[in-house]
Amino acid sequence: MTSAPTRPASAASRRRSRPSGGFARQNARTVGWALIPGGLIVLVFFAVPIVALVQLSLSTWSGVGPMTFIGLGNFITALTSDAFYQAILHSIVLAVLGAGGTVVVAAVLAALVSGRIKGAALYRVLWFLPAIAPAAAVSVFWALSVQPRTGLVNQFLGAIGLGSLHAWLSDPNTAIYVIAFVIVWHGVGFAFLLLLGAMEEIPVSVHEAAALDGAGSMSRFFRITLPLIRPVLAIVTLLNVIWAFNGFTFVWAITRGGPGNATEVLPTLIYKQAFVFGDFGPAAAMAIIGGGILLILGLLTLRGQKTVGD
Repeated sequence: MTSAPTRPASAASRRRSRPSGGFARQNARTVGWALIPGGLIVLVFFAVPIVALVQLSLSTWSGVGPMTFIGLGNFITALTSDAFYQAILHSIVLAVLGAGGTVVVAAVLAALVSGRIKGAALYRVLWFLPAIAPAAAVSVFWALSVQPRTGLVNQFLGAIGLGSLHAWLSDPNTAIYVIAFVIVWHGVGFAFLLLLGAMEEIPVSVHEAAALDGAGSMSRFFRITLPLIRPVLAIVTLLNVIWAFNGFTFVWAITRGGPGNATEVLPTLIYKQAFVFGDFGPAAAMAIIGGGILLILGLLTLRGQKTVGD
């Protein structure tokens, strides 16, 4: 017996097998309805506050009563204030020192653990512990630790003959570096965990091949590990730049912007302008300008990471 030849499917049957336009429209409507809750959240917690901030920056308001529209006066006030420029400079210094120190230390620690040093399992937990502690508690601990004579840091320095009367937080030349150290100490744990995860995704065969070619551990770290984890490294750097630039908690808990205004950063200046002096208009203008600067700083950070990787 011979089977009848199979006829090719007609154009009509092929059209029937495809999803109908009505089904596609229904699917699109379902997706649209599913996006509504997320859209409302973005609107309420992002768009509305930004509109209110812009409105406030164009007005004068003491915290009570109606706002008075004054145009760009608050921006002119901010841009002609020496305190504003000093606060921006201090914020950038903390962003560079804090983010740079955090990423460098975290990368080294992650490389050591990824390289299976002795006690690596313990170090995974130990080096992440500072990230668990509240930032305010960490700030108070280190503020007490660097006190003259009674602080742990000065006691240690005194025990090794380097003196125990160092007034780290009272000296305008050293106070900001103490804050940068605390930012690094607190932020290393989270950055370490992310970079370690990226490093352990690198195939072992890549390192073994490089070792067979005569590449040492330092050469493999700079020529293999860092280029391969570049995307994660860029994100970690950007996050730490943002966190250090906005490091209100550390500055306020340790020095409150002192001594004088040696550690005054943009978040503390905005806070004082609004909630201490009751002048919300200039504070809002400073916040908008600072947000723009932070956006540019973040883009430059990503650009720098891409350039280094290339």
